[in-house]
Amino acid sequence: MLPPSPLFTIRVEKRAGEWWLNTNSTDFRNAMLSRLDLAVTKGCDGVDPDKVGGDNDNGLGLTQADAVDYVNFLADAAHARDLSVGLENAGEIIPQVLERMQWAVNEQCVQYGECDTWQPFVEVGEPVIHIEYPDGAPNVAAQKVDSICGNDDAKGFETVLKEMSLDDWVEGCPDD
Repeated sequence: MLPPSPLFTIRVEKRAGEWWLNTNSTDFRNAMLSRLDLAVTKGCDGVDPDKVGGDNDNGLGLTQADAVDYVNFLADAAHARDLSVGLENAGEIIPQVLERMQWAVNEQCVQYGECDTWQPFVEVGEPVIHIEYPDGAPNVAAQKVDSICGNDDAKGFETVLKEMSLDDWVEGCPDD
């Protein structure tokens, strides 16, 4: 258990072991630069920062503008290392960061009715990797698969179905 500090703060609601981090901290940003260097060393060609939206009860006073600044900082640093960057689950900042992203990952936009938020990526020719976690997976009724895979708002996305536990089961949607 980590105590609140200038770097860490309150726990992420409903996520055991996760804490909000101060993305404005120089120490934190330097640590992320080291992580990008590690990605290069390991042969990665891209990075996928998650939980970067910033418009939440994070206990640090971070705002959406702070989130945009942090994502743009990461993108610039990644690009300087010839790494691509994807935006994950932070649809509210798409207009401010889209030009620096090479792809997106979205989880459960069909379930939450948010797929249209991610269409700007498709409109500029960038892929959207879309994951849904249907109840009962891997035993998902054909009708449920059809309702996810045939969702008009997710047109142009690469959609897969997974179990929330992220085990090895995956079902892809057929190509249009």
